[in-house]
Parts: sequence; structure tokens; C-alpha cells
Amino acid sequence: MPTVELRAFGTVAVMREINDDRPRPLKALSGLPASVRRPLVAVMGGTLIVAGLAAVVLPGPWTIPPILAGLALLATEYMWARRWQRRVQDRARAVKEAVNSRRKASSGDR
Repeated sequence: MPTVELRAFGTVAVMREINDDRPRPLKALSGLPASVRRPLVAVMGGTLIVAGLAAVVLPGPWTIPPILAGLALLATEYMWARRWQRRVQDRARAVKEAVNSRRKASSGDR
């Protein structure tokens, strides 16, 4: 995959190009200019994350899903959120593999 070099404040950051043929979850917002869309996505994603964090201390079952939804929403517009989302996905895969390997190991003992 080709890389794009960005210069910001005298430092160089290299990032991968984003595949633009992926489905956009916010098709209703895709027609808006970036100067309107990005702050709107930031407010909506931030609200979901704050609601999820509030659900951690408040009673109720919906804790993690709003946080993940907010992160996914922010990842549509912001590179830092994409990196966090990839980390969360990688960690979830590792946990899933660990659970599956434990299940296989424990079922073989019976």
C-alpha cells in the first residue's frame, strides 16, 4: 500500500492511504463539506464515548457498545481514532484467540 508523507509543524508523519472504496457509515453526512462534517462527527462520536463512560458508573447494561460506536464514528474522520480502533480490534482478536485456545485445552482434558 502506498504511503503519504505529511509535514506538520516541522515534523514528518507517515500514514497509509485510506481505502476510499470502503462503505461510509455516514452517507447522510458525506455530502457536507469537511468543515461542517468533521466537527459534527466529533460531537456525535464524543457524545457516544461520554455516554459510554457515564454508563460505567451509572446503573445499566450499555457500557462498552456506545464507547465502541463513538470510536468507530470518530474513526471515519480522524486518523488517531483509526489507530485506537485498530488497537481495540487487535486486542479483541487476541482475547478471542486466548479464550478459544483455553476452551480447546480444557475440552481435551475431559
